[in-house]
Amino acid sequence: MRTIREMLGNDEKVWVYLNSEDTWKEFTSMAIAEGFHFGELSLEKWTFGHVVAVHSNGDMGHLPLFIWCRSFSADVENCPKKVDLEQLINNHYDYYCYTSHFKTLRSISTTL
Repeated sequence: MRTIREMLGNDEKVWVYLNSEDTWKEFTSMAIAEGFHFGELSLEKWTFGHVVAVHSNGDMGHLPLFIWCRSFSADVENCPKKVDLEQLINNHYDYYCYTSHFKTLRSISTTL
């Protein structure tokens, strides 16, 4: 299995998509083993979130879903790499996110 540090490579930060509580548990195990943290929060206070920003200095933080979804718009540039952790864990060759995995109001309104 790959590591969070490998996922970061030489980048300052990467955004990580977590599709489920089970994937979250895998992520937190990896993060603890590699010395990542949510500021000064103790492990007991870490809570599930679908997207986490991981920084090369070891800091992590939840990314608002609005920012995550908006980052896939054509007019948005210079976002960090976006990784699907489940794909990374399963050693898929291409583990990047190309869609948000969430329906936005815009996509819902165009289907009505």
